[in-house]
Amino acid sequence: MKKILLVDASPRVNGNSENIIKILAEDLKDYEVTVFKMREKKCNPCLACGVCQGREDQICVQKDDIAKLLPVIDGCDSIVIATPIYNQQICSQAKLFIERWYPFFKFDGPGMSNSSKTNKKGALVCSFLGSSVGVTQKYADWTVSGFGQMGASQTKAILFPQIPNRGDVLNNPEYVEKIHELAKWLAD
Repeated sequence: MKKILLVDASPRVNGNSENIIKILAEDLKDYEVTVFKMREKKCNPCLACGVCQGREDQICVQKDDIAKLLPVIDGCDSIVIATPIYNQQICSQAKLFIERWYPFFKFDGPGMSNSSKTNKKGALVCSFLGSSVGVTQKYADWTVSGFGQMGASQTKAILFPQIPNRGDVLNNPEYVEKIHELAKWLAD
């Protein structure tokens, strides 16, 4: 059975990122899905202490919820991070989550990763208002290309621009359809 990790990186309750994750979780209910809502967890920034480097396994000296999630990240088949765009960048919680993949970094490993599971799928889903779509797409594509560090070889960056209010992604049938299409891609 496929294992899929869905990360809601938004600080907002009932925001667009949470609604995106809810739709994906419902569509993927026949799979082993883990939903990780960063705002509900203890998530410390990376200390850059280096203890995790040069190892074949993924450990972190910190005792927080991301350290506990490392085995899930290692063993999943797919990972999706849903994030708002603030000031033309993913939110700080999403950045923090990605930076905590340092235990997976192995310079000479495939995809610069020591993940025990490779050929994963990774997606970054961004909702925003006002930022340039072209600039944001380049930024999102660049960001998701780094998902190789945790074993992803197939990636997608999906944008939902011009969403002014909390939960407005649900009011756009085209965006909801893109979420369903993402779920199908993850399930394949």
